[in-house]
Amino acid sequence: MMFPRLGWWQRLRHGRGFGVHSPSAYRFIREVLREECAYYAYPEVDALAASWPGGARKARMLLRIVAAMRPHSVAVGASDMAARIVRLGGSGAVISAAVLPDTDFVVMADSTICAADAFAAAARGATVVMPDRSMHEAAALLARLSGEMAHGHIYLDGGRTAIFVGNNAPFQTFAVRF
Repeated sequence: MMFPRLGWWQRLRHGRGFGVHSPSAYRFIREVLREECAYYAYPEVDALAASWPGGARKARMLLRIVAAMRPHSVAVGASDMAARIVRLGGSGAVISAAVLPDTDFVVMADSTICAADAFAAAARGATVVMPDRSMHEAAALLARLSGEMAHGHIYLDGGRTAIFVGNNAPFQTFAVRF
């Protein structure tokens, strides 16, 4: 007999926004993470997504997050694919390989961005996307965010993706299926 993974009911409920009491988190889950309508750049993202962690589904999700957040400065490390997806997001953001003092969006697609720099950006209110949270730097950052942040939301996929959204809401973690 096969048993479901631990927390499946919570991921199922939160993945549709049920049981989420923060209006901003509810909107983010429903309108960004779980959006099923087609976006303008999906064909281009699908063409890029062959080697993206999580495939086309997670690459599309990054596009939706960038389109929703409209960042001004994005750190992508050495990931050319992440930079191209951010450009497709249409935000007109300044894209850099390192976390700068004004960075408001960080994509930890590879290990070139250190956890300390990403944490400093998150503490200033930046959004941090970790496509593969099992990566050493991403795992260290996630543990530090969970232990030290007083404000913001963490969205954990049942798989490997984690997203931190810096905001003024009390710190909360959502187990979401996206």
